[in-house]
Amino acid sequence: MTNISHSADRELIKKLIPQKDPFVMIDKMLDYSEDSVVSGFTITSDNILCNGSHFTEGGLVENMAQSIALHRGYRGFLNKGKNEKPKTGFIGSIKHATIFKLPKIGDEIITTVTIVAEIMQVTLVTIEVRDKNEVLLASSEMKTIIVDQ
Repeated sequence: MTNISHSADRELIKKLIPQKDPFVMIDKMLDYSEDSVVSGFTITSDNILCNGSHFTEGGLVENMAQSIALHRGYRGFLNKGKNEKPKTGFIGSIKHATIFKLPKIGDEIITTVTIVAEIMQVTLVTIEVRDKNEVLLASSEMKTIIVDQ
């Protein structure tokens, strides 16, 4: 099990995931292991997935998906080095997605992805998004599929 001892900064995050500004919905990696990742994201007023003073449901789902991509990207970084291009994938399915509360501009959200199974290019995960007080904001189960080799 490989855990990081420091949080990865926004510039490294942007190298590890295929999404680009202004569509990056994570800004730090707080923890990593072979079967999980914890990402952080501070919601800013200029975020394109905010509506009024809140981060939208779509923003939370995109944050979840990018957290999965972060795990995959960091694993590639550890295995193949800094110059490896992040692999592109897509959400194959979302099950049991529940949004309990929308975070506000200025809030930091903490997203925990746990890998349940990986078969070939398909990954099944469970995800929880919490605020800094550990209040559960959203949860889901997702399957993602890698399209790059």
